[in-house]
Amino acid sequence: MNFKKISFIVLCMGIFSNAYALDYNINNWTFKLDADGMIGTLQPKDEQNQFISDWDVKGQVIYKLNASQRLGAVYSIDSDCTEEGEYVHDGFILFEDKNYGRAEFGLTHSIARKMGLGLPDVGHLRLNEKSILYKKLDLNRILISDTTAVSGHESLRLNLATRQTEYGQYGLSFAAGGDDYDYAVDMAFKFKQPHGKLKSAYSLALSYMDKPNGYEENSYSPSVYADWRSQIALGINLQYNSLIWGTSFRMIYDKNPEYKSADGLIAGTGFSYDLLQYTVSLNYLFSDTNVWEHKDKITNEKLQGDYTNTVIASFRYKYSENTAILMSGGLADTTPFLSIGIKSGF
Repeated sequence: MNFKKISFIVLCMGIFSNAYALDYNINNWTFKLDADGMIGTLQPKDEQNQFISDWDVKGQVIYKLNASQRLGAVYSIDSDCTEEGEYVHDGFILFEDKNYGRAEFGLTHSIARKMGLGLPDVGHLRLNEKSILYKKLDLNRILISDTTAVSGHESLRLNLATRQTEYGQYGLSFAAGGDDYDYAVDMAFKFKQPHGKLKSAYSLALSYMDKPNGYEENSYSPSVYADWRSQIALGINLQYNSLIWGTSFRMIYDKNPEYKSADGLIAGTGFSYDLLQYTVSLNYLFSDTNVWEHKDKITNEKLQGDYTNTVIASFRYKYSENTAILMSGGLADTTPFLSIGIKSGF
């Protein structure tokens, strides 16, 4: 194992930050605002400390039409999207009927992303989305960072989801109008068994993207140029008393990709355990790209692929109802890391 490149991350999560929720009701109207923030430092070996921050703000307006139906709008923004020159993470209108389900229209993630099941994230490193870990550690690798299907949130999208019943919950998405691809269709299914000592949840997602043209899943992933992209994602969560075990898998296939290969697979598994005010977890992620051995359309040479192993152990101490002390450590590729911090809010 190569330990020449050793980095230590110190993520002071929540220090000098505020997190709060404002909820105001008048007649049939409900106004809600949620916000939280984090600041910290990144300290690679033999390099100057780097300041990092992470925050998000979400506002909702809901109008109660009658006893079973609601109409509303949602807007959210976070540090990740502003760093990439975007100023909307979520911006959509919604309609809910408690007897049937929910519809969303606007800029938002697909139903496959929203209904997907991921891994326990005790250290709050964003393991199930654009990970802080991979963003701040320059692994010099092409990787798939998380196990839930994603097709962006910059195109106009219609999300439809049934209400959760004993037979499960179903969802369908259609997106078009963006510059990154012609259109995308996503489907999802989730089943929950929340009763008894052993609780369980299962998710399945399918995604199809037509003609990705510079689509970039993450800031550290190569842009995708291909005829089409398909994805399948599976997730399982089991809970027995205070023990939670999760495992999930995502496979991506690009038809006739150009330049660099961004497809492949990622699989992960992990558990967390609560004991009074303490929570511990252990996660393992394996990412492999270009498993289909694509070739460049022009040169006929094999496109570059890579694999990455990541092991993360996390600890959380709940100091009070609204404050927790966090610590994580592990190995990403050949890079050891350590994160510590405080997360607070109410």
